[in-house]
This record gives sequence, structure tokens and C-alpha cells, in this order.
Amino acid sequence: MFIEKLDMVSFRNHDHLSMDFDEKIYRLIGPNGTGKTNFLEAIYVVMTGRSFRTHALKEVISFGSESAFLSARVVLDSFEHDLAMTIKENAKRYVRDNNPRKRAKDYASGLGVVVFEPKHLQMVQGSPSLRRELIDDMLRMTSPVYDDAYRGYMHVLYQRNYVLRKLKEPSLLDVYDMRLSKYAAVLLRERLKFLKRMASSVSDYYKTISGDRETLDVRYKASFPVTLSENLEGEFYESLKRTRERDRERGRTGIGPHLDDISFLLDGVEAKKFSSTGQIRSIVLALKCLEIDHLRDYIGSHPVVLLDDVLSELDASRRDVLLSVIKGQCFITSAEAIPSLEETSQAVDLR
Repeated sequence: MFIEKLDMVSFRNHDHLSMDFDEKIYRLIGPNGTGKTNFLEAIYVVMTGRSFRTHALKEVISFGSESAFLSARVVLDSFEHDLAMTIKENAKRYVRDNNPRKRAKDYASGLGVVVFEPKHLQMVQGSPSLRRELIDDMLRMTSPVYDDAYRGYMHVLYQRNYVLRKLKEPSLLDVYDMRLSKYAAVLLRERLKFLKRMASSVSDYYKTISGDRETLDVRYKASFPVTLSENLEGEFYESLKRTRERDRERGRTGIGPHLDDISFLLDGVEAKKFSSTGQIRSIVLALKCLEIDHLRDYIGSHPVVLLDDVLSELDASRRDVLLSVIKGQCFITSAEAIPSLEETSQAVDLR
């Protein structure tokens, strides 16, 4: 799969940009502020209907403009798909193959794009939200069931927290708790099944990257006791009931998938606390390689890969492993020239 044509109007700092591409590696080299990351974001948005930089898509609209427009032609297994998005202050319009689509997931169905940016290098030692985001992104792109449950969960969570902060009305909480429990059960089951499937692949990638020095194990850390019984929905509901008073005092929901975490163990030792910089980057790289494989298996084709200023942060051996996994179209940004890319990639001029 690859992007054959990309157009953007009033997107971030790009007033108008139109380009044609092949299924190859492209490099965008230049100082910060030239719009390299904005260019990658445009590709991600037009292929998924959402951004990897903001939850509020209206932020991509150029200053002084009323809307932003993106279009792309994506080639998948010899079939061409025409995508178009219009983004306004309070509305989004999706069109795929000349047919309007109401939801982003229908618009982006069957397409795959992987982004690797500097913040991902902080995944192991940084905020739990970075680790949840990795799993959520992979599952939302490949599982409509998970995507529906994720959207439903976050919507009900917002409503429940509003009641906790503003209304202080306990009678309303029971309704929200039942709805939240339904979505939470789906998210938990899907996450745990995915982690079980991915464990051996991540471990194998880590061994290859690290030179077979340690064994990597991935564990799920739930914010409440999880037994994975048939009544997981009911168990979560009962846990919410037990914590209602504490939640009312704090004004927020204190348990649930939105607070769960993932831990990485090297030979049984918590990587977050005791690992070297090289080990941490090997873990992150193993996860991104897994993500590329996961999407390839799902769509039956190589996903489009976006590398935003990360190759300069990796040493030569780790850089080579990452590039060896990428078989299709890839866009790479960097503030400085990377000699190893000069002969294997084509330059893109954003001027």
C-alpha cells in the first residue's frame, strides 16, 4: 500500500501543497519550522481521520482560514482509493471513493499507517498514557469492535466525571456505571488478548535488536482486580460502586482502562526503573517493529510508515533493524542529513 498523490490546503503552515509519490522511501531534511512534521501529520490524518498530535482536529486549520482540506489517492493491491477530508471548526467531512462516510473508522477501514516520533522513545519511562496510546492505536486501527468500545468508553467517562465534579448527584452514577462497565469489559478483554498474542513477537524482536542479551516480557497492570471471568462487566461495575465515594471526593473516576498501564520486564526486572538508555530504546524499537507487522498482517499489505526525527536518536545498528522491517512506502524527517539514506531514499522539497 502506498500514497500515490497527496493534496493539502490550509493545513498547519502549508497553504497549498500537491505531490505525487511512488512506493519507496522519501526523506525530508531541514531545520525545524519548515513543516516536516506537519507534512507527516497530514498523511496520518488523511489516512485515519485523526491526528497523532492533537485530539482536536480543528487545530490543524491554518491561522486565518475557516477550514482545512486534505485529499489522497492510496493504492492498495492494485486498487486505487480516493480519500478526501474537510476539517472545519465544529465539523469534519469524510469522502472515500466519492462516497460520503459518516464516521472516521468507515472512512479509514482497511488502511494502515504507522508513525514513530520522538515522544515514543519515552514510552517505557514516561507517562502510562504513552503506553496505553500504543496499544489503543493498534487496536483501534484493526478492530472495529475495539474502536466502538473506546469511543463509547471515553464519552461515558467524560459524562461520569462531569457528574462527579458538578452535580454531585449519586442517583445518576448508577446509569453511567452500567454503561461504562459494558465498554470497559470489551477494552480489557481485547487488550489482554492482544498482549498475549504479541508477547512472543516483541520478545523475539528485542532479542534480535539487543543481541540476545536479555528476555523481554510484557505485563498488563490493571487499576482494579481483573479475573477475566465471564462476568467481567459485572465485576467492574461492582468495583465502581465501591469507589464511588472516593471518586465523588476527587471529582474523577479512579479506576478503569483509562488508567491502566503496561510494564516491561527484562529478565524479570522492571525495565522502567533499572534499564539503560540502549535497553529502553531497544524495547521501544521492538514495539514499533511489532506495530508494523501487526498492521501488515491486518491489511495484507505493507503499511505506510512515518518516521518523524527518530533515526538521528538511534545508533546505526538499531537504525538498520528498523529500516529492514520497512518494506513499503516510508517518509523520514530529520533536522540533519543522514548519510546512510542518501542512496536509498528520494528527497522531498516542501518549499
